[in-house]
Amino acid sequence: ARQTAWASTPALAAPRPAPGSWSFVLLPDTQCYSESYPDVFMAQTEWIARQRQARNIQFVLHLGDITNNNVHPEWINARRAMDVLRQAGIPHLLVPGNHDMGTWGNADSRESFFSDYFIQRNARVGGESENAFLRVTVGEAKFLIVGLEFGPRDKVVDWANEIVAKYPDHHAILVTHAYMYSDDQRFHWTGPGKAQSWNPNAYPVGTNPALAAEGVNDGEALWQKLVSRHRQFLFTFNGHVLNDGIGTLESKAPLGHSVHQMLVNYQCGVTPDRKKGGGGFLRLVEVQADGRTVNISDYSPYYDQWLTEPDRKFTIAVDRDLNKPFAP
Repeated sequence: ARQTAWASTPALAAPRPAPGSWSFVLLPDTQCYSESYPDVFMAQTEWIARQRQARNIQFVLHLGDITNNNVHPEWINARRAMDVLRQAGIPHLLVPGNHDMGTWGNADSRESFFSDYFIQRNARVGGESENAFLRVTVGEAKFLIVGLEFGPRDKVVDWANEIVAKYPDHHAILVTHAYMYSDDQRFHWTGPGKAQSWNPNAYPVGTNPALAAEGVNDGEALWQKLVSRHRQFLFTFNGHVLNDGIGTLESKAPLGHSVHQMLVNYQCGVTPDRKKGGGGFLRLVEVQADGRTVNISDYSPYYDQWLTEPDRKFTIAVDRDLNKPFAP
C-alpha cells in the first residue's frame, strides 16, 4: 500500500448506488472511538441504518479492536453504537482484536469482556462469541461469513474448516483482525517475520509458551490451512495494521479460485493521522447488478467525505456471480 495524502470529494460527488446493486459495510478498528470519541462510532452506525435502503446494505462486518483497553466503559460505548444496527435489524458480525483481550487490552491472555457485551449466534462454543459465523441470503445468493479471533488457535481453524465444508453453496468470507499487512502481502511469521510489525505471533499469545502451545495462526497460516482449501472463499477482511492502514492482494489458490484479501484500517495512528480517533472512515463494498463487478469506496459519515485515492476507491472483478448461489 502506498502512503497517500488526504484527498476527499464533496458530498455531492458521492457515488450513487447503481440500480440492481447491493452492498455491505466494513467497520475497521473502532478502538479510539470507544475510548475517546463515541460520537464518531455512533455516526458510523447511524449512517449505515439511514442508508440501508438507498444502498441496499445487507450486512456489516466489524474487523476487530472494538475497544482500546478491554475495559467496561469502552465496551459500553461500543455496544451502544452497535445496538443501532441491532435495532435496525441489519445482520452484523464482530471479531475481537488484540486490544479486546487480556489485561488492559495487552493480549496477555485470551480473556475478554467481548461475550459479556455481544452475543453472537452460531458461536464455536455457546456463550463465547469470539468465534462465530453469520449466514446471509441476498436474493438467490447465500453468504457464509466466518469470524475468527485474533491469531486464531489451531482448534479454531479446525472448526472454521468444518463450518465452511457444511455450506458448499455459500460464498465464503473470512473476517479476522490480523491477516494482511500494509505491504500488500499476508502476515507471514516464518517469512518476513518481524519485518512486518504487529504479527500475532509477536504478542503475548505467541510469546508465552503456554498460550503459544494452542497455536497462533497469522494470514499465511490461515491461507494455507483454511482459505486456499475451500473454493467458496472469495474475500478476507482485516484491520489491525497501522502505517497507511491499507492493503489489497488477489491470490489464486491451487483449487483454482481467486480470493480478494483486504486490509482496511482508519484508527488513530494510521497515516495520515486523522482527527477524532481516525475520522470515522468505513469501507463500502458494493456488488453490481452483473454479480461480478464490485466497487470499493471509503467514506466517513462523521465528516461526510469520500476518499479518492486509487487504493481507497477502486473496482474489482470477481470470478463468479455473487447474485447466484455458489456452484463450483
